[in-house]
Amino acid sequence: MDSKPLKVVVIGGDAAGMSAASQVKRRVKTAHVVVLEKSEDVSYGACGMPYNISRKGDINELTVMSATQFKEKRGLDVRLLNEGIGVDTKERIVNVKNVSTGRTYDINYDKLVIATGARAVKMPIEGVNQDGVFSLKFLDDARRIKRYIDEKNPQKAVLIGGGYINLELTETYKTLGMDVVLLKKSDKMSGMYEDEVEEAIKLELKQNGVELYTGVDIEKIEDDKTVVTNKGAFKTDLVSISKGIIPNTEFLEGTDIELSKGAIVIDRYAATTNPNVYAGGDCALIYNKLLKRNVFMPLGTNANKIGKLAGANIAGANEKFAGIVGTSVLKLFNITVAKTGLSLKEAQDEGYDAFKTVVTTKTRAHGFPNPKDISVIFITEKNSGRLLGSQIFGGEGVALRIDVMATALFADMTIKDIQGLDLAYSPPFAPVWDPILVCANQAIKRV
Repeated sequence: MDSKPLKVVVIGGDAAGMSAASQVKRRVKTAHVVVLEKSEDVSYGACGMPYNISRKGDINELTVMSATQFKEKRGLDVRLLNEGIGVDTKERIVNVKNVSTGRTYDINYDKLVIATGARAVKMPIEGVNQDGVFSLKFLDDARRIKRYIDEKNPQKAVLIGGGYINLELTETYKTLGMDVVLLKKSDKMSGMYEDEVEEAIKLELKQNGVELYTGVDIEKIEDDKTVVTNKGAFKTDLVSISKGIIPNTEFLEGTDIELSKGAIVIDRYAATTNPNVYAGGDCALIYNKLLKRNVFMPLGTNANKIGKLAGANIAGANEKFAGIVGTSVLKLFNITVAKTGLSLKEAQDEGYDAFKTVVTTKTRAHGFPNPKDISVIFITEKNSGRLLGSQIFGGEGVALRIDVMATALFADMTIKDIQGLDLAYSPPFAPVWDPILVCANQAIKRV
């Protein structure tokens, strides 16, 4: 007699959720995989939203695969506008709400994947709910922004918060012809960047006509969208708020699934503290190889990796996650800013005796036209010479070089190892001494 087919329920239909669901179905053909998604969108590239807004393209271009395609091509039972609102881990039941009708129902599972993501922090001030005040986290947020721009033709934008999204939106709104003001509470753009990177970001904003104000406390947003602060009032046509995100995990409170500051605790197999429940994406922690512990780092790359791992392990693969080293990259007007590993402060806070090396050089060989400046920063442990982190910024070639540094971190390389790397040389792409090697040459003098 045939055994009962495996039944897997996935709550959340974006990167981690759809990766997990697809992996289960690929490995276990007979499995019944149900995906519950409270919105009308699945599997979209959220990181592409600022760029899509700037060129006025169809926002649906960011959808990798539609719900219908997942059903027809992969055999997944995708249920849009169905939200998982409660979990009974003892009975293995998910309580579901149909967003359209308000009706609730229960669904049983053998294995559960929680991939509910996170939502934008909502500022507790007057005026944040009015038309023309936005956060940008979901595809529908981008739809509303694009619709507003088309209908209202805003001439000025005030951005509250200096995270990645708002930094990218400064360029988006300038491209669309708006005057742009960026308001930040802190004097620093981000606590994870070295001072040299901070100054490069601020200079790039200034050179491209973005007004930056720091030390700003937001008091309220008036009905005409005037942003009232301790530094004065800023009248505008559009407000963008980016003050961080909160994992969507409230529905798990009271269960045996452990949370840490709202994020789900998982092991290196993507399992939660309940053996039948897995999690990944912006709602969960992720293992950092350098720190040898879980951290909260919500990125699309991380979500896809952990989602795929969860699906594979539900199917019996028993695969262990190697970890991340904390790599990110940002395009800001004419420069690229990237980071991997630890900053000097982070390294020192972790107890490392570390130092910083900074070099600024050119991206192309001597005599080749139109070279750009590029700055490379190494964070190195004294005595051992072990690389702990790197930050790079400049006019070209940054993203590829930060990948070299991320690989070096992943391999626990020393500065001496990096100094010996056989990096590609051709005048249009790099000097005979690549900027990475130049930085290594300088750093090794202090090891």
